[in-house]
Amino acid sequence: MRRKDRQLVLDFRQHGGKRKGAGRKPKNAEPGMPHRQRAAKKRGEPLHITVRLAHGLPSLRRGDALKCVLAALSASSDRHGMRIIHYSVQGNHLHLLIEADDRACVARAMNALLSPLARALNKLWGRSGKVFPDRYHDEVISTPTQARNALRYVLQNGKKHGVVPRSSIDRCSSAPAFDGWRDRPSIPAKPDVAIVAPASTWLLTAGWRRHGLLDIDELPLTKHAGRSRGNPAHSSRGSSR
Repeated sequence: MRRKDRQLVLDFRQHGGKRKGAGRKPKNAEPGMPHRQRAAKKRGEPLHITVRLAHGLPSLRRGDALKCVLAALSASSDRHGMRIIHYSVQGNHLHLLIEADDRACVARAMNALLSPLARALNKLWGRSGKVFPDRYHDEVISTPTQARNALRYVLQNGKKHGVVPRSSIDRCSSAPAFDGWRDRPSIPAKPDVAIVAPASTWLLTAGWRRHGLLDIDELPLTKHAGRSRGNPAHSSRGSSR
């Protein structure tokens, strides 16, 4: 074979197709959210959404960062067919309870929420780069038990992480505006909270109440909403999130 001909022989076998170890590698010790197909969602089914902050960034619960988050939540509380009913701001993640017409609405509204929030936080922190590197995780709520567990998980999440006393409410959540407490807790005067939308689905208005109002000292303990057995007052949706 002549030299010119040899230069035209190319090997494409190293590109394309499934290969062991292929794909983007995680940038830190925690792997990213896997891109599994999301579960089907009916119009009357709320979603519990979890959004994680990039590793090593400052806490979302402090000072101007919290103000940025609350402003973004208020601006997106009823937008693109998605309504934010409840929320919890933790140091490195957000929990949202939302209602939406369909998943297309959720996708548009979450992008409208997270993109401006990421820019605002980067400006505040004087940095560039990803703020929310992984896609959000969501869980469909389809039963009254799941709805009650999700409400407890979101509103009491600060207690799960040990940043809120058990007898108090989390001021970095929508707990001060929640009307489903069994015994109304003492609400701080004019707490800094985001403006949220009123619930409209049966599950988040009347359905969850079938299992009783929430006690202020209930804690989320188990991993998956609606999968625990027995008395809902002693089961919950929890996780490492």
